[in-house]
Amino acid sequence: MKYLIDENFKDFKLDEFPYDKFHTALGEYHHIVQEGYYGNFYDPIPLHQWRSTDGSWLITEEDGKRYLEQNRGDTAHGAFKNVFATLVHKEVLYSTYVLEYSVRLFSNNLCGMAFSYHTSRDYYACFIDKCGIYLYKRYEETLELIDKYDIEIDDLKTYRIKICTGYYTSIYLDGVKVINHKIDFKYQTKIAFVSKALARFSDLKLYMSDFEYKEHLKELKVDEKRLENKKLLYPKLKLIHQIDLKNFGSGRQLRIANVDGKTIFVIAQHQKRYIRDSFASISCLTAFDINSNVLWQIGEPNNNFSNTLISCDLPFQIADINNDGKLELIYAKDFYINIIDLLTGKLINKFPTPIIEGDPLVKDEPFIRLNVDQIRVADFEGLGYKGDLIIKDRYQNVWALDKNMNIMWRYHNKNTGHFPYVFDYNNDGYDEVFIGYDLVSHKGEIIFDLEMNSDHTDEIIYAKLDKDMPERLILASGNEGLNIVNMDGTIFKHNEIGHAQRISVAKYDNKIDGLQIMATSFWGSDGIIGIYDKFGNLIKNFEMETCGSLVSPINYDGNHILALTHAGLDGGLLDSNLDMVVKFPDDGHPTLTAEVYDIDNDGIDEIITFDTNKMYIYKASTFTKGKDYIKYPSDSFSNYRGEYLLPKE
Repeated sequence: MKYLIDENFKDFKLDEFPYDKFHTALGEYHHIVQEGYYGNFYDPIPLHQWRSTDGSWLITEEDGKRYLEQNRGDTAHGAFKNVFATLVHKEVLYSTYVLEYSVRLFSNNLCGMAFSYHTSRDYYACFIDKCGIYLYKRYEETLELIDKYDIEIDDLKTYRIKICTGYYTSIYLDGVKVINHKIDFKYQTKIAFVSKALARFSDLKLYMSDFEYKEHLKELKVDEKRLENKKLLYPKLKLIHQIDLKNFGSGRQLRIANVDGKTIFVIAQHQKRYIRDSFASISCLTAFDINSNVLWQIGEPNNNFSNTLISCDLPFQIADINNDGKLELIYAKDFYINIIDLLTGKLINKFPTPIIEGDPLVKDEPFIRLNVDQIRVADFEGLGYKGDLIIKDRYQNVWALDKNMNIMWRYHNKNTGHFPYVFDYNNDGYDEVFIGYDLVSHKGEIIFDLEMNSDHTDEIIYAKLDKDMPERLILASGNEGLNIVNMDGTIFKHNEIGHAQRISVAKYDNKIDGLQIMATSFWGSDGIIGIYDKFGNLIKNFEMETCGSLVSPINYDGNHILALTHAGLDGGLLDSNLDMVVKFPDDGHPTLTAEVYDIDNDGIDEIITFDTNKMYIYKASTFTKGKDYIKYPSDSFSNYRGEYLLPKE
C-alpha cells in the first residue's frame, strides 16, 4: 500500500488559507498570487458576492490537533447558487485509489470531498448533511444525485468517511458500506474539499494498492514523457529586451504602436475616485521606447498599488483620428477628451465630456460631467477612416461622437459591458457597434436585441469560423456563458461554462476543420480553459491553479499558433491539446501581466511581460516568416477584447 496524500495540516499556521481579501476582479487579467502558505492546495473560487467577508478556508486547532474548516457557509446566490467553497489538492492521480477523511457538520448543508475532480464544475462528490450521506455528480450547472443513504447525522460527532474508487465506487461511513454505485470514473484527475456547509475536516489520506500505484507511476511517466517530447517541437523563448519602467509602471494598461519601424509604448497610471474602480481617472501617461527612453510624460508618476492595479480599462487609445497620416493619443482626463501627438505629447485639441447632471438615463454617477470609462475609435459618418469616437460610463450608456466631438447619438438599453465592439458587418461603409447584448447601427438604432439581460458581455469577436460559414459574433457573456450568435440575432450555440470571461479565435489545431475558440471562466470558477470547435462544441478543458490567464493567440514561430496564459510558474503557452508546451525561463521576469504584439513587424509575435517596475520582451529563439493573419486592431486596446488570428483568404 502506498500513501500519496497524508495531510494533517501541521505545516500550516493557524490562519486563513490565502485568498483575495477584497474579492476583486484583478485576477481576470493579472496573475496575482496572494501572500501566505498554500501547501499542496489551491482555491479556484473567486466571487464578488463574498466582498466584506472572510476567506473560505481556515486552519484551526483543538487539543493539539489541526483542522481545516469551511468558514463561509452557503453565501453564493443567484447565478452562483451552485458555487461551492472548494479547495483542491494538486496531486494528479493516474489510477484508482482509496480516499479517507474525517468531517463534522457545523451547519446543515452539503459538505464533503470531490473525487475524479476535473474542474470546479466537473467532478463526483461524497456529501453529508443532517439527513444522510450522498453520491453526487457535478457537471456545469447540473448537480445530479446518484445515490444516497438516509441517516441522522449528529453535529457534535466527527465521522470517518472512506471512498473506494473504481468501476464501482463504494462509500463507507464509520467503516460501514452505505453506497455502492457504478460511475464514470476519470483518470488524471484530482481530489478537493467541497462544501456549502460550515464544517470541519481532518486527517485526509489517499492511498493505492501496490498494483494501483504501479499503474499510477506508469501512466504518470508516459504523460510526462509525452509532454517532454512535445516541448522539443517548439523553440524556447528568448529574452530580447528589458525595459526599466522606473516609477511610471502600471498594471495591464498598455498601448503599443509602430512608427517608422520604431516601437512606441504608452502606459497609464490612475487614481480611484468615489467608489473603488468605478470612477478612476488617469493620473499619469508615459510614452517610452524599447530602450527605456521616456519620450514625454503627462502627470506625476507613482507606481504604488493604488495607482497601478485596477479591474477595468482606462480611457486612452492610439489612433490616427484626424487622418493626417500620423498617430495621435486620445485620452480622457479630468472631464476632458484630449488629442495629442503620439511622438511629442503636444496637445492638438481638447473637448469637454458630456454633462450628465440631471440626466434621467444616468444613475448613480456623482459628477456634473461624464467620467469616461472607455474610449474607442469608429467610423459612423462614412469618413473612410476612424475619425469618430464612442465613449461610455461604467455600464449604462454609450455616446457616439463625430469627428468634431459633437454627440451623434446615445445608447441606453441594457448593461453595456466593458468594451463595445466596432465593425462594419454589412460592408456599407458605416460602422455598427455590438454593445452588451445589442447590435446597434451607425445611427444608434438597435438592429437586434438578444434575449439576455443578466450580467454583461465581457469580450466580443466577429469572425468566420470556417470558409464555408457566415461571419458570426462570439461572445464571452459573463453569467450568460459562451455564445455564438447569428447576424439575425438568433443563438447559433450556447455553452454554460460558468462566468465566461475571455475568448480568442485562431487555427489552434491544424487537424480540425475550421478555426477554434478558446475561452476562460472567472467568477465562481476561475481558471477553467476550454477549446471549442467551429460549431461551438467543447473539445477539451482543464483548470489552471492560479489566476490571470489571457488565452491570447500568438503566431509563435511561423509554424505554430499557441495561446498565452500568463508568465507565472504554472503559466506559459498552450497548444490545441491544452498542453503547456512552452514555459518562461527562470530569469526573474515580471509575472503580473502580459501582452502579445508584433513589435518589429516581421509577422512573428513577441510576448511582453511586465509589472509596475519592469518589462521583459520575449520571442521564439528560432522562427520562420510563416503566414499573415488578420488581428485585432491596434487602435482598440482593451482588457476586455476577444483576440484573434484569422487567416487571410
